[in-house]
Order: sequence, then C-alpha cells, then structure tokens
Amino acid sequence: MSDNSLYFKRSVLALAGIAIIIYGANIFFTSSVTPNTIDTSTLEDRIKPIGQVYIEGDIDVNVVMTAKPKTETKKLRSGKSVYTASCAGCHNIGVAGAPKFGNKTDWASRLKRGMDDLVKVAILGKGAMPPKGTCGTCSTSELRAAIEYMVK
Repeated sequence: MSDNSLYFKRSVLALAGIAIIIYGANIFFTSSVTPNTIDTSTLEDRIKPIGQVYIEGDIDVNVVMTAKPKTETKKLRSGKSVYTASCAGCHNIGVAGAPKFGNKTDWASRLKRGMDDLVKVAILGKGAMPPKGTCGTCSTSELRAAIEYMVK
C-alpha cells in the first residue's frame, strides 16, 4: 500500500470521527430544548411599555399625596449573624492580611485608631476588602456590630 492511500484513509477516518463528535454534541445540547413551546402572549402584551403616563386630570393628585406609604422597619441583624454570613470567609483564616476573628494581636493596632475608624474602613473598603466587605446590604450599625463581634 502506498503512503498516499494510507494518508487518505487516515484523513477520511479523522473527518468521519470529527463529524460523529459534532453530530453527538448537537444531539446532546439540543435534546433538552423543547422547540414546541408556544408563546401565547399577544404582540401588544410583548411591546407595551413598562411604566404608565398620566395626563393631567386622569387621576386625583390629592388622593395620591395624602396616601401614606407603608414604612417597613428593617430588623437589624446581630454582629454574629453578619459575621457568619459575610465576614467569616476572609476573617476566619486571615485572607490577604485580614485580621483574624478573635485574634487580639491582629486587632490591637486597628483598635488604637478607634471603632469609628474601623467602621469607616469597613464601609469604604481597604486593600483586598471591597466596600462593605461582602455585605452590600449591611447598614452602618450592622457593620459596627460585626466588627465588635470579631474583636471580642
């Protein structure tokens, strides 16, 4: 057998193998998609604006102005729960120089600056710590409670 015919046979086998792999991937990735889903929404439903515009006289402004919004009082989380949910990932093991939980020597130099400064640093972030650590929804009081919990 000549080298050319051997080369040709191997090329055909390689192309057949690639075709089988592509066909198998196509079957695998498209079998979970159900193309028979029917969108029952109308065109008007799909293109209607999100908000509404009121023209003067459409609504009684005095009724809207006197309606009082419901005020929800957010329950403050404890320092322990904030620490467990957001701070422990880094402060348990001291990631990127973070002061470790309960380690007095790690916190000593920071405590000399005062608790207000520690809260400010926690809010603004420092070094590898992003602003508010990993707790973007924490209030200042909750951050203070978490710091006080870590320092103890």
